[in-house]
Amino acid sequence: MRSSTIIRNKVLAISCLNQISSQHHSFPGQRRQYGTKLRLQREQQRSEIASQLLSKCNAERRVSNGFDLHASKAQIHTGSKSAPEPSKKIGNVADVSIRSVMASAAGAAALGGHLAGKVIDPFRLMEPQLRSLTENLKTLASADNKVLDTVSRYFFDVPGKRFRPALVLLVAQASPPTGEISSEQQRLAEITEMIHTASLLHDDVMDHAEIRRGVPSLNTVHGNKLAILAGDFLLSRASLNLARLKNVEVIELLSTVIAHLVEGEIMQSRTETSEATNFDYYMRKTYLKTASLLAHSCKGVVLLGKADEGVKESASEVAFEYGKHLGLAFQIQDDVLDFEGDLQSLGKTPGSDLREGLTTAPVLFALEKYSQELEPMIHRCYKGEGDVERTMQLVKMSEGVARSRELALEHSRLAIESANKFEPSVTRDALVQLAHLVVDRKA
Repeated sequence: MRSSTIIRNKVLAISCLNQISSQHHSFPGQRRQYGTKLRLQREQQRSEIASQLLSKCNAERRVSNGFDLHASKAQIHTGSKSAPEPSKKIGNVADVSIRSVMASAAGAAALGGHLAGKVIDPFRLMEPQLRSLTENLKTLASADNKVLDTVSRYFFDVPGKRFRPALVLLVAQASPPTGEISSEQQRLAEITEMIHTASLLHDDVMDHAEIRRGVPSLNTVHGNKLAILAGDFLLSRASLNLARLKNVEVIELLSTVIAHLVEGEIMQSRTETSEATNFDYYMRKTYLKTASLLAHSCKGVVLLGKADEGVKESASEVAFEYGKHLGLAFQIQDDVLDFEGDLQSLGKTPGSDLREGLTTAPVLFALEKYSQELEPMIHRCYKGEGDVERTMQLVKMSEGVARSRELALEHSRLAIESANKFEPSVTRDALVQLAHLVVDRKA
């Protein structure tokens, strides 16, 4: 297989990911070729639109929980490929004619929706619920054994964004916008965070990570054995509380997530040589390791709501699509930051993915231009002397970072399209804002 023909355009990945549903997830290897002339025309159009919008949007930069609430520059999304319509429409579908990251009230107005003139902090909106959630997590993770109690609660004492439970709680309020969050929905948000934290504990052992959330990783402080056992303990507690929800469909959804996390980790750690340069493989792994948890939790929290069954069924599919694309945008942006960030902002050393032998979107896009030099380094997992440094240099010399960011922005746009199928509300606006924040963050 010639690696230079594998990655043609971000559209390839988008078309593959659009075929994922809550029942079936596949990434067929269809390829589309777009002429250089057309691509240059689109880039010129984007540049012209960006220049026009930038003249209107010059906002101050404000950071909350590691997310930028105002973008330093307007980022324009082009194209209009829509996610499949659910069987029943949820509220009004806003027409997002200019899909830019909000940079100011003017930038918000460009979205043409209910959000115009407002900047919403999704985390502050959920602050009371997140505060109680953090305390509940410590209780749920407690154990009679003193050592187990210490290690299982290790990261719950570390201040963090609580991105995933905040997302789940926002979806609970937005679909439909009742303004109420049931105890079952609150508990699912807690279960989501427990599953995520357990996966981090296991990942850090697999990846030999030394830093997590700006502090020494649990395996560094207490060793690999205790870190693995702590992760197992959190998964058992999550499963116990999941069973107590007494909703078979939700139990199946989150059980699927746990299986996906394992499958994704195996794909990452046991990549065959031919798969290392396969973009479909990369996107499938990204879905399993990151987006699946968000998609299934978003769907599950809607099913736990008090709306009519018909409304819940269609709204849950919309929520699934939102969580899926948000998760993909989040992880692709993470992969970008590994080439652009620093230790202070990331909480980990830049280039850590390469040092672990992982090939991500920026490298795969750079491969189109520098295949002769990059391909041997990819196949030896960057273990040669100077491989990591040279790969980072080639990625920065190519369009790898820029095209990866475009791909993240496209998934952000698709998430926004899904969010705008909910009825207008403050929480729907917060979901739209969250989709912007995941691609504008620096950590």
